[in-house]
Amino acid sequence: MRSSWEQGTAAVAITDVDDPEYSVFASSPFTNQGFPASTLRLAMSASVRQTSDGRLSQQINDALDGAALDGASAGSAVMLGSLTDSARKSFWLNSASAELNFVLTQAPRTSTGAISHRVDSKEYWSDGVFMGFPFIAYYGAMTNNQSLLMQAYTQCQLYRNALLMSNGPTGPLWAHIRDDSGSFIDQGLWASGNGWAAQGMLRVQAILMKSSFASSFTSEINDLKSWVKQILDGTFKALNSNSLIPDYIQGGATFGDASASAALAAVAFRSAVIDPQTFGSNYTNIATQIMTSIVGSVDNLGLMNPVVDPLNWGSVGTLSTEAQAFGLMMMQAYLDWVKTQ
Repeated sequence: MRSSWEQGTAAVAITDVDDPEYSVFASSPFTNQGFPASTLRLAMSASVRQTSDGRLSQQINDALDGAALDGASAGSAVMLGSLTDSARKSFWLNSASAELNFVLTQAPRTSTGAISHRVDSKEYWSDGVFMGFPFIAYYGAMTNNQSLLMQAYTQCQLYRNALLMSNGPTGPLWAHIRDDSGSFIDQGLWASGNGWAAQGMLRVQAILMKSSFASSFTSEINDLKSWVKQILDGTFKALNSNSLIPDYIQGGATFGDASASAALAAVAFRSAVIDPQTFGSNYTNIATQIMTSIVGSVDNLGLMNPVVDPLNWGSVGTLSTEAQAFGLMMMQAYLDWVKTQ
């Protein structure tokens, strides 16, 4: 059984691969085009493990994992059920609405108005940009709610304002964790954290572009694109001799991490499809180099290696659901990019 963030990350990857017509990178992701069984199987697990406060995928052991945003990572998959599964439409919509209500009205807010990544304290985690904000945007797009779309953008902006470190060795990149007082819990430039942030902002960008309010969000779309580019610029410059990005670009372990590298390669391929003039061969060549390195190190169980331990950010792990999900995202993004060449 997967933890809340793993459940949602797996659901996002499975949508991209098995139900690509509903990926946020598809041409019309908010139109009913058939039954996305693979995605909804993961969504169902997230919903039946929803806690009374609305957080998806929480019911494991004591259901007290302390995360405010992780459950929302499965929110888009659940919301998709309300579009495509008429027999259970109310079930899916009620589940997604409860998750949205928790994120918007029950999760703590920092002094800037940012939604805290944690329930027991007010903290910014770069992970939260992927976990919470694409769901807010997705719900807004599905319900034609322009204010929710703006909220998703604003949350990305607030997190970036709090975590961006302008003096990184390879350029501006995001620190991992900061509290509301301004103290850093992890000031290191963690590659996975930058991958989470870039993935999250890119998906919010894609949702804004596909929404019925796209013409009203030109400035916000351009901001998100430039913020994603900044992360790719800084992380790709840190590529090691094995064509992997180090676990920490600064402030932590330096082993090459296939997990973060796959997440960022996926972002590069997707960005090159959306805007090939900005994200040209200097991005896709590095992404292809990363992909080749990762594929060459997949073991006989199909596991990517080496990957950071999801629970110990400075150590190599054995099994990582998020790494496997990032690998799927990378491969599908590559295939979709190749179609444009």
